Amino acid sequence: MASEFKKKLFWRAVVAEFLATTLFVFISIGSALGFKYPVGNNQTAVQDNVKVSLAFGLSIATLAQSVGHISGAHLNPAVTLGLLLSCQISIFRALMYIIAQCVGAIVATAILSGITSSLTGNSLGRNDIFWVGPFIGGALAVLIYDFILAPRSSDLTDRVKVWTSGQVEEYDLDADDINSRVEMKPK
Repeated sequence: MASEFKKKLFWRAVVAEFLATTLFVFISIGSALGFKYPVGNNQTAVQDNVKVSLAFGLSIATLAQSVGHISGAHLNPAVTLGLLLSCQISIFRALMYIIAQCVGAIVATAILSGITSSLTGNSLGRNDIFWVGPFIGGALAVLIYDFILAPRSSDLTDRVKVWTSGQVEEYDLDADDINSRVEMKPK
């Protein structure tokens, strides 16, 4: 844990998660907000479902390509939890990623709330936050994949060492060279 804390690449990855999550929430939720409100001066025309879906899909794909080589492009605390449970990242990295992702989402929501505050019926930021479903889904997906669909040959005790050491055997996101590229292929 202390070794990750001192590395510039670790903090670069945390900042990448923050920025990517901020952009993702701003673009995707911003497009979904437009779905409820009339377009321009025409009070009968509303946004199209396809535009909102494309905004979500293209933004996540673009951001994953942009920061995947830096942080792994989790962009979601449920994904980070899944990777933690599958012993892919350390507890410290997971905690810092989740904090960065949550702060990024809050920043994006605050920006959107400021932009849309003059719209009638604006409920942004006052909706319930749903955390339990995605976290349970992410945890179950990892457990089913790691222990039923594609079990690994290494012992569970060896895999759990990743939680403290931060060393990942299949993926090296902690290379010493800041310009190094990460190839995400299994051994």
